[in-house]
Amino acid sequence: MRDNLPLCVLVGRTNVGKSTLFNLLVGERVAIVDPTPGVTRDWIERVVSVKGLAIRLVDTGGISLGEEGLQKAVEERVWRLVEEAQLVLFLVDGRVPLTRVEAEVITALRRKQRPFFVVVNKREGITHEPPPPEILELAGGKVFQISAKHGDGIARLKEAIFRELKEFRNPKASAISPTGGIPVAIVGKPNVGKSTLFNSLLGEERAIVSPVPGTTRDAVEAPLRGSYGHYLLVDTAGLPRRKNIRDRVTLYATFRTAERLADAELCLLVLDPFQGVTRQDRRIAGEIARLHKCCIVFVNKVDVLLAKNPNLSLSELCKRARIDLPALHYAAFRAGSALDASSVREELLPLMAGVVTRFHQTVREDVLNGRVRERIHRQFSILPRRRKPRLELLLQQGIAPPHFLAVVEGIREKDEEEQCLNIIEKALREEMDWEGVPLRITVQRKGERVPQSVLELSPE
Repeated sequence: MRDNLPLCVLVGRTNVGKSTLFNLLVGERVAIVDPTPGVTRDWIERVVSVKGLAIRLVDTGGISLGEEGLQKAVEERVWRLVEEAQLVLFLVDGRVPLTRVEAEVITALRRKQRPFFVVVNKREGITHEPPPPEILELAGGKVFQISAKHGDGIARLKEAIFRELKEFRNPKASAISPTGGIPVAIVGKPNVGKSTLFNSLLGEERAIVSPVPGTTRDAVEAPLRGSYGHYLLVDTAGLPRRKNIRDRVTLYATFRTAERLADAELCLLVLDPFQGVTRQDRRIAGEIARLHKCCIVFVNKVDVLLAKNPNLSLSELCKRARIDLPALHYAAFRAGSALDASSVREELLPLMAGVVTRFHQTVREDVLNGRVRERIHRQFSILPRRRKPRLELLLQQGIAPPHFLAVVEGIREKDEEEQCLNIIEKALREEMDWEGVPLRITVQRKGERVPQSVLELSPE
């Protein structure tokens, strides 16, 4: 349904206020806003309602024409979006004269016959005054003066957007899911291949890929729909070491990544085998485990690694990574090359579907207090202590993550409780498939009252 909505693209050179206007129209802080030029690189999309009309609004990276390298990749994506757009909002800074680059872009938009408005930003308190004559002449009269920071002129701009796009009327934005699927965050250190994996799973070049560390700053989202389910893939900025956070943009990007990780249901943690599992990888893994997120660990770049070390195997790489990441003992570990899109999709998509399904799985009480309980009793009976613990009751308290309550007799010390908890988790994992899924287990000593809410939530 999102694909049938009119596309409105924000375009302009760096630091003219595109992200500020984007956040204002969306109604929340989605894009990073900072005076540092070139903060936005990948484009960011949201479905928004403008006077009841649902549109796809896209914030793009700044353009400057004639640049090479990373900036060239940014601008290529901007122009592709311009070709697809039903409306382009070209922002300029109203406090400085129009630049040569901006004049060339406006001319190019007219030559391409793309529908566009020139939006003169940073005109606090003077939006009622005539726009600069050179802009009026170039834009052919479609000029709107605003202050994205203070909201001046926004009502008039929204009215113009509505009039321009109303022929594309579709269901209201409130009827359309802003996410469109299960949130999946791709996380890891900078430059380990997260954006490459993101593109391969989507089957398109959605995120900018560059050997420059820190290329991705804002979290980039894209829906992934297919026979294995509907997901919202999120390519996050790399989580650097704390001592490497030296500017506001990196700090904002780190905060945004932490937010996306907290919102995700499933995390894909990408590792670089050439670096090995580092302290930073362990910190990220610990955060995933602390938040009780499903997790798939993907050991990347194995095509290059195996070419140099032909005696290595994928299973050995996964085994090493599992040992080095004890916090993610429950995770699913896979190894491959993010560059191999067909292999990545074939391997990871069914695995993602299975992990998410298990995350919401309930287990019948007769199974828990049948064969699972018997296995736990066998393990309890061989513990080297005179007074053996006894499992009186095992109930599932909730899902996402699966949460179990175990009522145990014969526990006196904290270390005994921890020992019983480990045995119970091991038995649950051996009796059924919980690969990639964290389990929450509460051990309650017999004699303590079982909360009525637990009994009511347990599966029948």
